[in-house]
Amino acid sequence: MTHRRDGSDGGACIPTSEPDLVLRELLAADAGEYVGLLAANREHVGRYADWDDERSSDPGWIGQQLAEVPSDGSVRFGLRLGGSLVGRVDLIATAASRYRIAYWLDERHTGRGFATAAARAAVAHAGDVRGARDVYAAVTGANRRGAAVLGRLGFAAAGEAREYRLFQRAFGPPPGAVPVPRPAARVLLVDGEGRLLLFSGRRDGTTYWYSAGGGLEPGESHEQAALRELREETGLTGVRLSGEVWRGRPVIARWGGVAHELRQRYFLARVPVCEIDTSGFDELERARVTGHRWWTQQELAATADVLRPAGLPGLLARLLAEGPPARPVLVDA
Repeated sequence: MTHRRDGSDGGACIPTSEPDLVLRELLAADAGEYVGLLAANREHVGRYADWDDERSSDPGWIGQQLAEVPSDGSVRFGLRLGGSLVGRVDLIATAASRYRIAYWLDERHTGRGFATAAARAAVAHAGDVRGARDVYAAVTGANRRGAAVLGRLGFAAAGEAREYRLFQRAFGPPPGAVPVPRPAARVLLVDGEGRLLLFSGRRDGTTYWYSAGGGLEPGESHEQAALRELREETGLTGVRLSGEVWRGRPVIARWGGVAHELRQRYFLARVPVCEIDTSGFDELERARVTGHRWWTQQELAATADVLRPAGLPGLLARLLAEGPPARPVLVDA
């Protein structure tokens, strides 16, 4: 859940160890300046996986994001040097008192200690003000500068997974393993009768339902992953996606006994009434998935089972009534 703020209060401001460099909360009023800075650094920012959403989004979506103040404790800071915006630092709340840090700095200002000073101030803010149990980060193997900054701030190496190196700064006993980033694509598959296909699982005595899809393979786009997962999980090919309609806020979940930070994108696809073929399930899916069915909107609204994402009945009703939105709608897990 979020509320909106127009920026008239200026947002939080945090000093750093560098003269004239401060962290000031990014708000809707900063959207134009931030979009300009991002455009000037598009290739530079593209080297960091944390900012794929920014690079692939239009200015309107970015402005919409900055106008929403997350109620989960996440915060977005702009790096301001002498009043000018030169970068960004995010503290992303992914679980109770756990934060992931992500940042980028205008390429013209790299190599001057600004990234270290800004990240140090943000980490201190997380521990001293927000009561963080830990702050963690995941950097791609090629991002040596990012790893060096984290080392200077006292982050401990916490392993490697896929293309990522994991780091953690705990305030007291570590609350758990560092989650592995898991970008994922999901498909809202709607048939000719307006029914939505969902798969089921069961955990702690509760049945939950979710749409087709899964994690990206190395080198895949979200769209490619969505179509591959659809083929593997339903046997359907030749399906056309109508574009990304929802974007999930990050959340920590366990998959195959490993903690992951899920970053999900949802796509809409329509198909005729059909039967699906789940013979393409892998071993983990066969063990985890307990069933599947097509749901009407009325059935979704009436069920006591857990539906993913949160608020699915209302989200789907709006999507089918109004069509795909101009930009992705943020949803909770």
